[in-house]
Amino acid sequence: KETREGFSQEIQKSTILLTSLIDNMLEISSLDVSQEKLPCKEANLNSICIQEMTLLNRSHKPDIDYRTDLPEHPIILTTHEKYLSLVIEHLLNNANKFTEKGIITLHCHIDEARQQVHISVTDTGCGIREEELPRIFRRFYRSELVKDEEGVGIGLYLTREILQEQGGYIKVSSVYGQGSKFSIYLPKNNF
Repeated sequence: KETREGFSQEIQKSTILLTSLIDNMLEISSLDVSQEKLPCKEANLNSICIQEMTLLNRSHKPDIDYRTDLPEHPIILTTHEKYLSLVIEHLLNNANKFTEKGIITLHCHIDEARQQVHISVTDTGCGIREEELPRIFRRFYRSELVKDEEGVGIGLYLTREILQEQGGYIKVSSVYGQGSKFSIYLPKNNF
């Protein structure tokens, strides 16, 4: 009976992983072949951040404090809401994957001087080795710290592709053993 229950859990985890892989591959192929700009409309960034943090809390780890740091007034962007949600989802899931205890923070604000929207995901996880930093946005790149059942190395690649499609970019800073910070910069009026 215990073995059967164990198989059931493994099958469920594998199904979720496979579904996520197929969805991500379809998104990548769509972005690769499309020559048109993504259709955009107004969206509330604060609502997107709250929604994605709520989804992350479903896989809550007891030793992690999940925080959002959002402006008091909503940030309204002209964006492709589905893709922006996907970007934030990938960054939060990565933070959760590599953090066993500590804090994961989702922060966003408008930098009026640069006319940019800044979104960041900061964690106190294991961090990234300096020699890996140039490779983490490559398609199918996986850190050796990733367990076999965790991801296939396309989340950060897809994130970068979506941001570039919309005139944005992503930076990462990390100290191995202390955590990472992924920062997204989007044009205030174009995304």
